[in-house]
Formats: sequence, C-alpha cells, structure tokens
Amino acid sequence: MDFIEKEIKKIEKILDKIVPDSVNLDTIRQQLKLFYTGVKTPILDRPCTISDGIIRIKPNEFDSLLKLHSEAAEDGRLMKFVPASGAASRMFQKLILVLNENIELDLDSLNKLAKDNKNYKAVYDFLTNLSQFAFYDDIKKDLNLNDEELSENISSKPFRILKALLFEPGLNYSSKPKGAIKFHKYNNENRTAFEEHIYESLNYVLDKNKQVKIHFTISEEHKNLFTKIVDEFRDKLKKDFKLIHSHSFQKKSTDTVAVNENNEILFDKDGKIIMRPAGHGALIENLNDLNADIVIIKNIDNLSVEPLSEETIFYKKLLTGYLVQIQNQVFKYLKILDDCNPETVVLDEIISFCKDKIFIHTSDEFDSYSNTEKVNYLYKKLNRPLRVCGMVKNEGEPGGGPFWVKEDDGTLSLQIVEQAQINLKDEQQKKIFTESTHFNPVDLICGLRDYKGNNFNLLNFIDHKSGIITKKSKGGIQLKALELPGLWNGAMADWITVFIEVHISTFSPVKEINDLLRREHQN
Repeated sequence: MDFIEKEIKKIEKILDKIVPDSVNLDTIRQQLKLFYTGVKTPILDRPCTISDGIIRIKPNEFDSLLKLHSEAAEDGRLMKFVPASGAASRMFQKLILVLNENIELDLDSLNKLAKDNKNYKAVYDFLTNLSQFAFYDDIKKDLNLNDEELSENISSKPFRILKALLFEPGLNYSSKPKGAIKFHKYNNENRTAFEEHIYESLNYVLDKNKQVKIHFTISEEHKNLFTKIVDEFRDKLKKDFKLIHSHSFQKKSTDTVAVNENNEILFDKDGKIIMRPAGHGALIENLNDLNADIVIIKNIDNLSVEPLSEETIFYKKLLTGYLVQIQNQVFKYLKILDDCNPETVVLDEIISFCKDKIFIHTSDEFDSYSNTEKVNYLYKKLNRPLRVCGMVKNEGEPGGGPFWVKEDDGTLSLQIVEQAQINLKDEQQKKIFTESTHFNPVDLICGLRDYKGNNFNLLNFIDHKSGIITKKSKGGIQLKALELPGLWNGAMADWITVFIEVHISTFSPVKEINDLLRREHQN
C-alpha cells in the first residue's frame, strides 16, 4: 500500500486548506484503499424464494400480528423515516431532452415524432393528459389561463406549458425535491409527496396521545421549501393530531474522495480535493442519530392515493407486528444467554429459532465449541439490530432483490443485493441474479434497540468493504467515484434480516412524471 501512503503524503501538510473540516486522513486512506483493491463483490449462493429465505404470512397469523403492531404504535414506539433528499429532475428527463432538441413544435408534430421516439411519446402523453395531474391548476394559475385557453396552448404552444412546469419563472419543478411535487389530486386539496407520506403515517404510526413521528432526510438547499410545506400541513391538522416532524441533511463527513483512472486524488481548479456525496448509504448515520426504537423506512416516491392505500397500510402493520414478535423472542433468548450458567443452559431451542425463524446458520466449527463458546457465539448473533423487509414479486422493475450470500466464514446470510454490486462477467453469478423471484421495494421495519433498551450503534454493523465504484464527470474532469455501502445493502449487512412477501400493490413508485397517470396515483 505504498501508493496510498504516497497519495496521503501529498495532502498531509496542507490538509486544512484543501479538505473539508469534517473529513480526516484516515477516512481518505480507507477510501483510497477501496479504489486500489476494489470493493467487495457479493458471492451469491441462490435467490431467496418462498420457504427458502422469504416468509409468506398465513391468514391465521394476521390478528396476532396486527395486535402487536397496535400495541407498539399506541406506546409511541414507531417512527417513519423517509429518504427525500433527491431532486425531481430525473422525473422530467424526457421532457427536458425534447425541449433541448427543439425551438418549438406544435402538438401534431409531437404526435408524429412520438411514433418512433419514446421521449417524444412521453411528452405527448404528458400534455394530452395534463388535466389529470395534481399540479394542473398551478400551471393554469402561473400562465393566467382558463381551461379552454390552456387547451389551445397545449395544441399550438406545448413548449410554453413544459417551460411553465419545469423552470422559473414558472413552477420550477425540475429544480425542486421530489417530495415537493404535487403527486395526488383530491376534491378539496392536491397533495405533495411530503404531505401524502404524513397522511399515510397517520394510519400506522399514530400513538395513544394522537402523535405521529416522522423524519425526512432532505438536501440543505431545499430546507425552506420543505419547512413551508410541512408547517402549512401541520396548521391544516389543527388539534386533531400532533405532528412530530424532524429533518436532517446527508452529512458532509460521509462524502467520498474522487480519483482518476490511476487512482490518484483529483483536485478542482481551486486546488481543493474533489469530494462527492456518497449515495444513500451515508444515511445510516442519520438513522443512527435518531435514537429511535422502531423505524419504518419508505422511499419518498413510493405512494398511492388514499383510497388505494389500504393494502399498503395493512402490510405495514403486519410487518411491524412481525418485527415485534421476532424481537420479543430474540430478547427472551438474549436474557437467557446473559443470565444462565453457560455449562447448564439448554441451547437446542435457541439454535432452532436462529435457523428456522431468523435464518442464522451456525458455522461448521460450532459443534466443536465448548458450551461457553456456543453461548458467546449465539449471544453475538442475536444481539444485533433487526430488520423485517417486505419483498414483492419480481415484475421486471430495475433494482435489487433478496439473496443468500456467502460470507467470509463460510456461512450464508440474507442480503439485499443490487445488480451493480455483482460480477456480471461471471455467468453463474449473472444466472443466479436473473433467477430472482422477488424484488426489493424498500419497505423496511427496523428494530434499533437492544434487549436492555439501549440503542445500537448502527455504524458497528456496516460492511465497510462493500460499495460501488462508478465513472463520473465533474467540470469536464473524468473521475472515479465511490458510493458507500447502500442503506439497505452493505450499511445493514450485519443486521438480523427477515424477508416477508408483500403484495405488489404496495409498490407504486414514481420514477417518471407519467407514472403519476397510473391507476394507483389517480383518485
């Protein structure tokens, strides 16, 4: 590793002038090591399937699980956590591309081009269905047009409509966070994604004091907009409910250094090290700072209109109840392991529970251990954060899924793995990945406290060797960028993990603007 130390020496003496205060040499050293040696590639053993890593809850279990959820909610144990720092620009990518390619077109011209071009088709579909979007009235108001006049503009000056939606002095949606986009239309109001998440939370996070706790991670530049939306929403609630909302920013200390093709540190025109945001894996620190008990994690764009959200709410309650059920059993066994004489404690029941209920398999050497060693081994395996993850049937959506992964000690563990993490040049690994029957919709219930009521330090359970290295460009400079272990991938790699099948209706993301025309977003 002489190369790494050589790079560190380059910056050591002038560190305070070229690196943000929040970043230290050890952090840079570890990141350079990952560039130099490569990030860890998960070794897939097989996809998780029903009865082999994925649980299908039976109807006769519903009532007991719903009761456990209700008790946890009433006791104020629940909080919702929504990663929402991303800008909405990707939602409008096709619209922006068409705008950039043309000075002006009328609707008929767009329609002709739409037959052979998906970008033009997206623009045509958007414009011809404009009245179905929740921001329709805002566009009318911005352009000072009535329905008939707006319809005429759509036919003759469609780009005027696009510009009013996307840029200033219009709604400027292309620069706003996705949470601030109006997603859903109702009789008396039109709701942003931020608001819809809060409404949804009232159905499964509300406690006996009529309080609902929700935390959003947002970008610092959108703080004022976020605060305005949530404060206005809180005023609408009046005294019916008490909204306990908080927000945080992705920490600058989690940014990662950029390097060139030779893994040498890159500097900008001012001589400062180029640092980049490290992806959603950095949010494990935000989650850790909450000191919460049970946290429900859901992406900002995964929503449906209220009348169609019943199954989503039902499964949130089931998953939470399942976590409490498993947690109660884990805590019971940890107390036994902590209190009993290692030489006399009977371990068979605990070992069976680990294998059958939380998918923890002991190592090959386990049978040769003394009783004291077995107790210590099981205690360590059980005394970890717990997550119950909803999984939907794979219907071709891009993203990760549930797999059995080979660990360094030879055991297998349950992990959520993204395609970008695996070695696609290995035909066997590629085959295993493509055979996955289920998909990760980011539907997580997380138990963050131990059996003594103390919060785990979640940073102790990250697989720091994992991550993703990508090629990027900044200011005309070609670079290699490092994304930290993803929040539900490497950042939670050493958690107790349970996968449960949930209905596909609980997954209704908005990746492109026209996704809002799908049934689950139309009231």
